[in-house]
Amino acid sequence: MNDLLNLYPVNPSNVPDTVTQPSPAFKAEVKKVMGAITLFFLVYLLLIVLSVLLSVACVMLGIGIISMLTNFLGLAAGLGVVSIGVLVFVFLVKFIFSVKKFDTAGNISISEAEQPELFGFIRQLTKDTQTQFPRKIVLSPEVNACVFYNDSFWSMIFPVKKNLQIGLGLVNTLTVSEFKAVMAHEFGHFSQRSMKLGSFVYNVNKVIYNMLYENKNYAAFIQGWGNLHWAIYIFVSVTVELVKGIQYILQKMYGFINKSYMSLSREMEFHADAVAASVSGGNHLVAALQKLEVSDTCYNTVIEKANDFLKDKKVFENVYAKHQVVMAQYAREYNLPLLNNVPQLTPDFYKNFQQSRINIKNQWASHPTREDREKHLLQLHIDAVADNRPAWILFSDPASLQKKVTDSLYRTVPDHLKEQSITDEVFKERYLTDIDVYNLPAAYNGYFDNHQLNEMDFQQCFSDLPDAAINTASFSDLFSAEKTGFLQSLRMNEADAQLLEAIANKQADIKTFDYNGEKYKVGAAATVLEKLRKEIEAQKIQVQQNEEKIVRFFYAAAKLKSDEAAQGLKTRYLLYDQHKKKLEEYTAICHRVVALLSPLRAGQQVSIQAAADMASGLRKESNSMKPLLAGWIEQKAFDKNASLNTRVQQFCGVNYHYFSGDSFFDNELKHLHELVNETMLELIPHQFKEFKTLLEYQLEVYR
Repeated sequence: MNDLLNLYPVNPSNVPDTVTQPSPAFKAEVKKVMGAITLFFLVYLLLIVLSVLLSVACVMLGIGIISMLTNFLGLAAGLGVVSIGVLVFVFLVKFIFSVKKFDTAGNISISEAEQPELFGFIRQLTKDTQTQFPRKIVLSPEVNACVFYNDSFWSMIFPVKKNLQIGLGLVNTLTVSEFKAVMAHEFGHFSQRSMKLGSFVYNVNKVIYNMLYENKNYAAFIQGWGNLHWAIYIFVSVTVELVKGIQYILQKMYGFINKSYMSLSREMEFHADAVAASVSGGNHLVAALQKLEVSDTCYNTVIEKANDFLKDKKVFENVYAKHQVVMAQYAREYNLPLLNNVPQLTPDFYKNFQQSRINIKNQWASHPTREDREKHLLQLHIDAVADNRPAWILFSDPASLQKKVTDSLYRTVPDHLKEQSITDEVFKERYLTDIDVYNLPAAYNGYFDNHQLNEMDFQQCFSDLPDAAINTASFSDLFSAEKTGFLQSLRMNEADAQLLEAIANKQADIKTFDYNGEKYKVGAAATVLEKLRKEIEAQKIQVQQNEEKIVRFFYAAAKLKSDEAAQGLKTRYLLYDQHKKKLEEYTAICHRVVALLSPLRAGQQVSIQAAADMASGLRKESNSMKPLLAGWIEQKAFDKNASLNTRVQQFCGVNYHYFSGDSFFDNELKHLHELVNETMLELIPHQFKEFKTLLEYQLEVYR
């Protein structure tokens, strides 16, 4: 007991009872959803009654046909008629017997004997949140946690004991207090009696979805039944049309229910947050929500790196040590403090990311935004004392667990691909080296992050004198925080313009939207878009002017240094411009190739003439690709990938036809498709490295 008290953070004091009571908004959403579900079941019961009457009529008619026509055709026709009513009825009731199992592949079950401290911690938390202890607790690899169970019709009627899934990526990120808050949120979904209705709605929603959209076994059965005889097939076709009609009715109603359910789901999240705050402190859940976004990004990076190493038959023994390496580097990149090797997000961190000026209430979102959840939690004013020890202290032998769960990530990988284990030191060295390849000089103040020099008349820039003196002040002005922020603003405005265009074209199912804090009706989107496009054009002009100043500045600095430096910089600018344009040309060709191949990739049937036209287009694009690829071979762009280099040379030396007579040449099509994908993966970093070299040379001639 003393050990548990030492591990279990103290609950916040003086928590009002009203905090965990369902809000008026929650109650209103429950009423809306229950009204929609009631209407659904009334329609559904009416369909059941009609299907029973149809079944009785079909059985009587089928028996009559069999009695009148005593041959095999009469038997087939009679059975076909009977099957209409029976199969329609089966379609309407089959979901009662279906079970939707939660995917637990790769999960590892743990027992109280193995993890006594964790089980004691969870047991106390279930008491505090007034919910049942989980039926079982499992560990998963990712940055996540959830309460899960298998869904069925009967789970709406009889209570189902829940299971708890804990992602070790989440444990690797949180303090004890934050871990308690996240677990409390999960239990908060099932903690209050008033939440039972929300759970009921969730199950109804799942049942309806399963009935309408998960019909593979049913479809396979009626297809097999129809294939027994052509007479049966005719009546099965009638059944299919009747089922389609029923699905159309129910799908329309499902859309109405699901839209209401999403609103309720968001209120359920707020309620679960309130429960978590009442026992763990809202401050710790806010901190956890912020950290988990960053942690998940870093975890995905580790998995990507694991896949890269696997190509060389190398595997990780422990992904969580690597996870902390990536998180520590993330903290360095964004100047964030570290606690337990995990970035601590400051209040200003998210302000560094340019936000959209458009705000649309997503009526189909099942969760509120992180910002909305934080605002709600902060308004509760419930804080608790922090226990900043890593959540790993709740687990016995963490290193062994980490290795075991890491092994589960490789469960489908053949043994011959797991020849060597990568140490933490080797991973760190290679990871930091790879990052350094894409790190641009800090002197540019992030100006060229996700941005390269615009197209311009470089020769004209070489002939013009710079507007300002070649000194530190002029350099700082070119790459000031204002100029960098201006580029970020331009990118966000361009993204907003695309969204506004979608709204104006009624591609988004909304009635209103907010722009710059003002509410607009959908009809005003075109007017707002026109104003934004003018703003974008003005921004582009300013960016263009600044980047021409940049080129003139560095060229003038190089001339001051020496004629050789000036000529070297000029040559690099012109080569950069030439190579960038070639890559843009090649990218456009690749997009056209992918578009031509898309019908085949989608499994569509094409006519002989369409196939011939496709092949003609592919031959034309291939001929355009070859000189560009030959140039990159000379530049050794593919030398690090020997297999690709060989295949590119082979492609440049042959003439593919892709189609002849009435057949495609699959090997040629496959070769072309692979080249398009793989060459782009090599050429984009190749061009980036050339740009980085140019930026480094600029600084060299300036300094």
